[in-house]
Amino acid sequence: MRFFKSKEEREIERKIRIRKAKAQLKSYISGLESLQKKVLELGREASKIGDRKLVRRQAEKYLALENRIRQAKKLLILMEEAEAQRELVKITSSFIAFSRDIVDSIVEGPDVKDVAKMHVELEKAMAKAESLEEALSVVIDSASESILSSHFDEEVVEDVVRMFESESEEIDKKIKEIEELMKK
Repeated sequence: MRFFKSKEEREIERKIRIRKAKAQLKSYISGLESLQKKVLELGREASKIGDRKLVRRQAEKYLALENRIRQAKKLLILMEEAEAQRELVKITSSFIAFSRDIVDSIVEGPDVKDVAKMHVELEKAMAKAESLEEALSVVIDSASESILSSHFDEEVVEDVVRMFESESEEIDKKIKEIEELMKK
């Protein structure tokens, strides 16, 4: 029985979790978009029967769904961005390792002090790249875990609540636009 996983095993598991989280997020977005279309139709029906309160309630639901879709798409973009940054770090690490091998293979030529200085700088860059890769791994893991667990941090929920509250004027304007759209 093994308790410790190799770096490659952890990387494979991380990629699987990320793929699952992104698929679940895309499914969530698709479901929200379908629900938003249904709410729009309900709003149109409410407008046809002349129930202003019902129209307004559907418009508010429509806007809430629009906001959730935007947030979910933003999260998907952030995950993609973090993955791209992580790939950049890996590519840079490979290049630094290659450069270090070249510096190590140079026996003749530049002054020994210059070669030693370059070697130290390469070591520093390699360590920085590795720590950045670890940090990005933690970020990606956290994002994918929170998506898969469907548990939201209370602070995140409060941020969303504050955002809703701060956009009330814009919401009223959009509600009127949607009501007009529903009347057509």
